[in-house]
Amino acid sequence: MKINEKIRMLREENALSQEQMAEKMNISTNSYGKIERGETKLTLNKLEQIANIFNLDIVELISTDKNSYQITHYGTGANAFNFISDNKDIIVENEKLQLIIAHKNETIEHQKEEIILLRQMLELLKAN
Repeated sequence: MKINEKIRMLREENALSQEQMAEKMNISTNSYGKIERGETKLTLNKLEQIANIFNLDIVELISTDKNSYQITHYGTGANAFNFISDNKDIIVENEKLQLIIAHKNETIEHQKEEIILLRQMLELLKAN
């Protein structure tokens, strides 16, 4: 089940109208309708709002089954969330992250070597 379908199902189970949901989220009814139809990307903020309305944890809201896992990447000021549904996906994600780490380690080693060379060049220039 897609997230937008789950949101609609939760709204209907809680006997709320689209208008009521839109009001609770401080958005227009049209904007809320787009959420349920899957016509708009859900931001983390909107997901948190919806989860709070239904008294759910955000992970519960976006999980598609009981075998979902969350992997969080913290990068240059932005957070990205990947929700993975089975062990095969976790293995692939882990391998991808291991490659990223290996590449960063190689870059660091290369930069250390470059720093050493630059310091040697600086010493030679100072000596002359």
